[in-house]
Formats: sequence, C-alpha cells, structure tokens
Amino acid sequence: MKYLIFCLVLISINTHAAFIVKQTIENGKITVESVSIAKLRITNKTKLKSIRESISEKSKTSEIIFEEIAYPENQLPENLKKFLNTKEAPVFFPGSEVRKIVGTGEDSNRITITILGDGYTLAEKQKYFDDVNRIVDDMFKEVTFKSYLPVFNIYAVFTPSQDSGITDLKSKRTAFDLYRSPRGSKRGVMPGNRSAIESALKLIGEHTDYPIIIANDDFYGGLGGRYAITTRSLTSGSMVLRHELGHNFSNVGEEYDGGQVYSGANFSSSKSVPWKQWVNSADGKVHVHEAKFLTGSYVWQDLGKKDFELDFKFPKGGDYTYDLKLSSVGWSSDNDVKVLLDGKELDPKGVYTDDRSFFRTKRVPISEGRHSLKIIDNNRDGDNVLAFANGYAYPKSYDFTPGLVGAFNVFAEGQSQRGYRPTDNQCLMRDMRSKIFCAVDQENIWLRFLKRISLIDSLTEVRGVHTVKTLELEGITTKWFKLEKRSKRVELTQFQNKLSADLKSLGKGKYEVEVNFKTSEIRLISDVTSDTKEIKIK
Repeated sequence: MKYLIFCLVLISINTHAAFIVKQTIENGKITVESVSIAKLRITNKTKLKSIRESISEKSKTSEIIFEEIAYPENQLPENLKKFLNTKEAPVFFPGSEVRKIVGTGEDSNRITITILGDGYTLAEKQKYFDDVNRIVDDMFKEVTFKSYLPVFNIYAVFTPSQDSGITDLKSKRTAFDLYRSPRGSKRGVMPGNRSAIESALKLIGEHTDYPIIIANDDFYGGLGGRYAITTRSLTSGSMVLRHELGHNFSNVGEEYDGGQVYSGANFSSSKSVPWKQWVNSADGKVHVHEAKFLTGSYVWQDLGKKDFELDFKFPKGGDYTYDLKLSSVGWSSDNDVKVLLDGKELDPKGVYTDDRSFFRTKRVPISEGRHSLKIIDNNRDGDNVLAFANGYAYPKSYDFTPGLVGAFNVFAEGQSQRGYRPTDNQCLMRDMRSKIFCAVDQENIWLRFLKRISLIDSLTEVRGVHTVKTLELEGITTKWFKLEKRSKRVELTQFQNKLSADLKSLGKGKYEVEVNFKTSEIRLISDVTSDTKEIKIK
C-alpha cells in the first residue's frame, strides 16, 4: 500500500503575544491596574479602548477614563513590567462554568465578548444560560448587530451567587455585588466588586474585548462604560444592552437630550458636521434642523402621592408644533394615567408595561405664550411613576423623515444646546425603543472593529497551492499578484475572487494576496477594509 504524504505549511498572519495594559485616568493621574498577555494582531502600540468608567442615565457620569492599551511583544515599557504577573494563580470560582455561545474563529482574530451574570444562584444556572441565549438572539441574530456577527466570539461565564437578585432596597450577597443606583429606582445598575469581575473575565482564558454583565432582576436598569450592564428583564433587558453596547462598541456619548456626555462619531459641536458622506438630502447638502427644548423635567415622581404639574412658555412665530416625550414605570395600561395639556387629554404612544416604558405624544399646534402640563394618576394602583417629561417646539421646516441624515440639534442638562446629532429619532442612542443605529454609528462600529482584526484568518500552502481563509463576511473579494521589480504589482486575473492559487507553477518570486471588504455600511475611505499578505516562492 502506498501512502501520500501532504505537507501543509501555515504562513504567519502576524498573531503575536501582546501585552494588555488596563489603566484609569483621573484628573490627569494615571493608575495602572494590570498588565496581562494575549494574542493580538498588532505591530505598534494600539489604544484598544478609551471610555468613561461609567455612563449612566441622569446620574453623575464618572470623570474617570478607563483605557486598554496593547503593546506588541518586546515593546512593553520598562516602567510597566512590574505590573506583569506571569506567575498569577489560576482563577477559581466554585461552581462556575464557561460556555461558548458564538464561535466564528480564533479569539486572536475576533472581537471577543464575555457575558457574566450576577445574582444567579447555583440552582438558577440554567435560567442564566437561557437568559444569555435569549438576549444574544435578540441582539446579535436580529437586526441590531447581525451584520457584525461573523467577527464575534461570544462566551458566557456562570458564577453562582449566594442570593438571588441584586442589591436594591435590600442588600444581596452576589458574585459581583451589583446594586441599583439610586436605590428603589429603575435606572442605573452599578458594579460593586470590580476585582471579582476582572477575575471572572479571565475564566475564558483569552482577553475580553467587551464585557457584559446581566443582573438577575426583572426590571429596567443598566450602565455603559467599562462594563455594559443590563438586567434579564423580558421587556427591557435587550433594549438597555443595545444602547449600552452602542456606547462601548462605538465609543460615543449620548444622543438623547438632558445627558452629560456628548462626544464621538455621532456628535458635532458645530453645523459643519463630520459625517457628510452619509448626507442624503435631495440636494446633497447638510440641512440643519433645530427644535426648541422647552421642558426637561427628570423627576422620578410617584404620581400616587402627587400629580405632576408644569407651566411652560411656547415660542412666538405661530409655525411651531408641540411634542412631548415621556418615560414611566408601572404604566401597565392606558388607563393608569392621564396626560393633560391645558386641561385637554393627550394620547401617549408607546408600550404599556409594569417595567420602564417610553412614550411620545402626537405633535399638536398650540399658541404662543403660557401653557400648562399635568400628569395624574388615574387608577391609584400605587405604582405609577413618572421618570421624565421632555417638551419640545418644532418649526415647520423641521424634517422628521426616517433615516434622513443632516444636523439635528441636541441639548445637554439645563436645556442648553450642546451640538448636533446625525438623525432625528431613528438611532437607538437617542430612542431606547429603536433597534437600529444611524448610518454614522453603524459605520463607526465597523471601522473600530476592523482596526483590531484582520480580514485574513490564515494562509496555508500544500504542494505549491496557497489557500487564504477569510472572515465569513458578505462583500469579501480576493486578488492575487506577482511582485515585479520596484514592487510593481501584476494582478493574476485567473485567480481573481478565488481562495486558492497555484503559485508554485508560476515560478520563483514574490507574490501577494489581497483581501478587500466592501459593504454599504461603510463609506469612509479607510485602510482597515483591505488586508494583504506577501508570499515567497523559492
């Protein structure tokens, strides 16, 4: 019997050991937390992340900046080597379990997401994994992050807690000490034990690009920043996580009014916006759309104890319409409350639920001058809370067309105009009920991801035939070249859009394979949408 022996040669795709430095910056002072080793495709010092430690709805936003910086092998500065613990003891959480939920390739060439759970007891382990699968399906297999799925590896880590639930009005003994802030509200969920969180993230054995924590709580709450935190709520858990991951994936601030952090690709401080490649007006020009922010009452008021009443002044001109955005807790039906403008009932549109909800009224023309808004508890069931009531005046020139990209003004705390966002109300960074990003955010996420990974997974050779393995993305194309003198590239058109090429049959020399990625979700010209690898035939 004769045996054929095949020799497969794997050509390096620049995956090396890299040092990941985690540090915080507060008032200009840098505090290094840790230095760890991971496999990354970098050749130079790379800032992987720079974000506020925490971004929470209407709570004081942390002034601390959290950063992750990657250094290639042999480039770690001397002053940071003392933080590298190569003899670190293995992390152990009794009763813990790690599962890979989504696997599309090697962690070293993927955006790695690790999901932790807090407030799940050992008896609730299956409940935790069921929650993870449901939320992953909601976000990563539906519209919001579906196009990015081929670049993700997603892990779930179960770490049991002594008590079920998280600390709120009552204290709970949980793995990561998550707690509600303010207590009793349906707003922020804060990380209590960062050391335990960081230890649990190490259970996957590789560097985590984006950590997520799911709190075993049935109501709205979350946090953006260093960690994306949400709850298991069936009505709002995925909604909150979409928004918080928008902060973390895109490294941007808010788009809604009354916030504290406005920065990043979706924000412009002037009318000369940086997203002109997405402007889609009929004449191709950037059109400015400016509303007036009349009332920004973030009250968290129990309507069972007191009606909400507010007087406001409507602008002159006669060409404005009035619009009201509301958020609530406990409005389970349209009979729970009444919203009255000058004594006449308005009809809020939204989803009525015991959980946190968001509503918007129909725009109506009203006269200039003084007006009154009143929101009253209609059925006195004891759980009708008004979170906020934001009132606006829109001029006739304001364009509400869904998907229209221009310059739409945004307001910070105190109703002062802060700058401009790309769209009216389509982006989930502005409207929590939305499941989509605006085109500007969508593109920005792509560009940030592609800076961290290669379009090429591997390049192999068997008996002179070279095969390239790419990310499984729609819009991938390949080209093969022979490099002539003075680096002149001559395309081998017979191999165009083929993953394999018999280069050895073409003789000795230098060759190159080029992989390009084209998608309608990227319009900016960027080198991250192309990767090349050189091949030598001796």
